[in-house]
Amino acid sequence: VSATTSGGGGGPVDYQAEDGVITNGVVESNHTGFTGRGFVNVDNATGSALEITVNAAAAGGADVVVRYSNNTTSTRPVSVSVNGGAGSTLEFPKTADWNTWATVTVHVNLNAGTNKIKFTSTTDNGGPNYDKITV
Repeated sequence: VSATTSGGGGGPVDYQAEDGVITNGVVESNHTGFTGRGFVNVDNATGSALEITVNAAAAGGADVVVRYSNNTTSTRPVSVSVNGGAGSTLEFPKTADWNTWATVTVHVNLNAGTNKIKFTSTTDNGGPNYDKITV
């Protein structure tokens, strides 16, 4: 699934996590408040991941807003990479429960055309539950 962002004042585009490529995880719908058909629950393991394909009308910086849930005792860090490049760390703080969704934002540089944004768990705790990504 892909959509196109537009330059020159175009609005944000939502990408449902369940439409991405999941490494060591599943699509679930057992918690309330998600958007789309469900959310992605990646395994509690280093290397579990979600990759979303996005399109950009022009090259440049973009804010990526991740809607997530994390009802654990600790922050869950992931590495965010674009098109296989070097990753930067993004932290997902605890939420009140699995039915409570929050957002975190990371700024990335996109190429004109198709881009792959990958969120890879960096600890054995895995990442959060991913609902949607807005670019």
